Amino acid sequence: MGKQNKANSVIQIFRPYLGIFSVAFVIIVLANGLNLALPRLIGYYIDAFQNNQELLKGQDYWLLALLVVGLFVLATLQTVITVFLSERIARDLRSKMITKISKSSFSLVNNLGVSELITTFSSDVKNVKSIASQGMVYFLTAVLLLIGSCVMLLITNWYLALIAISILPIVIVLFVFIFSKISPLFSESQLNLSKINQVVNESIFGSSLVRILNSQSWEEKKFAKVNQTAKDISIKVVTLFSLLIPSINLVSNLAVVVILFVGGRQIVDSSLTLGGFASFITYYNLLITPIFILGFTSQGFSRGFVSYARIEKILDSPDEKLYGNYQAQVKGVIEVKDVNLEMGGVQVLKGVSFKIQPGTRTAILGPTGAGKSQLFNLMIGLSDPTSGQILVDDVVLNNWDKENLLSQLGLVFQDSLVFRGSLKENIVFSNLVSEENLNNAIYTSKLDEFVTSLESGLETQVSERGATLSGGQKQRLMLARSLAQQPKILLLDDFTARVDNQTEQEIWDRLKYNFPEITLVSITQKIEAVKDFEQIIVLMQGELVGVGTHQSLLESNREYQQIYSSQQTIEN
Repeated sequence: MGKQNKANSVIQIFRPYLGIFSVAFVIIVLANGLNLALPRLIGYYIDAFQNNQELLKGQDYWLLALLVVGLFVLATLQTVITVFLSERIARDLRSKMITKISKSSFSLVNNLGVSELITTFSSDVKNVKSIASQGMVYFLTAVLLLIGSCVMLLITNWYLALIAISILPIVIVLFVFIFSKISPLFSESQLNLSKINQVVNESIFGSSLVRILNSQSWEEKKFAKVNQTAKDISIKVVTLFSLLIPSINLVSNLAVVVILFVGGRQIVDSSLTLGGFASFITYYNLLITPIFILGFTSQGFSRGFVSYARIEKILDSPDEKLYGNYQAQVKGVIEVKDVNLEMGGVQVLKGVSFKIQPGTRTAILGPTGAGKSQLFNLMIGLSDPTSGQILVDDVVLNNWDKENLLSQLGLVFQDSLVFRGSLKENIVFSNLVSEENLNNAIYTSKLDEFVTSLESGLETQVSERGATLSGGQKQRLMLARSLAQQPKILLLDDFTARVDNQTEQEIWDRLKYNFPEITLVSITQKIEAVKDFEQIIVLMQGELVGVGTHQSLLESNREYQQIYSSQQTIEN
């Protein structure tokens, strides 16, 4: 990251908090002013003692007390304000990112990956927060002390000051060289942290499969690889720092030897007082201290800049394509017009066209890899076709007011999305759901017997990702969630994959009876349960190869005949 980009990052981070930062800056200036006054005061008292003058008068007690209390108050205020500022920054960054993700396209979030997003929300935000809570305070303190101590050194003894200040160019060259090597390692470290999170995430959620396949050693090797990489990167960083600190110590100690020799001779020939020399040495220490502070804060800044770049990657990503403002009661007509979809250079859907009438049941059928789920994502607006149109009630999907349209769609995905909380909380996502609609949704989804069997009923707590529920229970829970909203259109993506045939048929029968006017679209691979649907659409390798009823397709469509025949063979 270049100097200009780093400066821009600092400006972007602190711009919304200019008022709070200004107060913190004033406090830092005052605190450092008092710190710079102390060596001068010490030198004065040493010279007074040497000249047998009265050391402490009444005003001296008050001055010392004021300095001590002032430093205490300013240090306390500085800590409180910087912590407050850093927590505000962390909170706002997380809020901005979650808002951005909610507005981003499905494909963008999918490409970023869960592990990278988790790393950004946790580690990257923490690194940026440290810039405000410690980095910026220490940086400003170091800069002010560096400038102030240089000025005070020149005022105290300009000849010795030139010797002391001469080490700064050497130290700056050392810093620039070392940190040019360290900064890329921080980027590498954050990327590797995402990989660690990914491996841990997969190992935890796939632990049952890992044990069944007896592949623990393979998973351990995967983790050992990324863990070793983290160790190697950290060792490289520590090695570079181990070169930096001793080098600065060597240069500063050599300067001290020269200062002691020259300063000692000046004291002997009375061109420098003992108190003045003590003040000079104290200011010299103040000159060296900020150099070390800048070294350590530079490490934090480097991490913070890398992390902020990753956060900016999310915040600067394009928002989801804006929908229109058309609002109406959905009737249920769905039309797919010559839709093509290309993903990663592969043609996933090729000229697909069909129409679904309101109040009818349509099955979209095909083998794995036929493009069914991609078509499902297009029909609900999670992604856009490369060409062609999808219309609802003769209005192009993107012209609808998104909130208005989605409030009238029921969506059940292939992957069950279950949240930690009660069964009722997982079904009811709106205060508008009545008790009657809730009970009807539970019954239609064939969850009623399961809920009744539980001691706490709908208040039964569900663990994270629904680990305490079976696959079929989770899918029926998702169906109940959609039906509780009384949708006009119900889109199902292979939601009965984990329920037995008898349960599936009962669900279809209850849907037909309790929701007779709903437009139902089911993505499926199984023919038996959808034989009585008004329309079956057959997809093969992204192409539409047949549309009709079960009977008409069985009589005229060879691909459908082959699928039906293979399923009959398996069932028999």
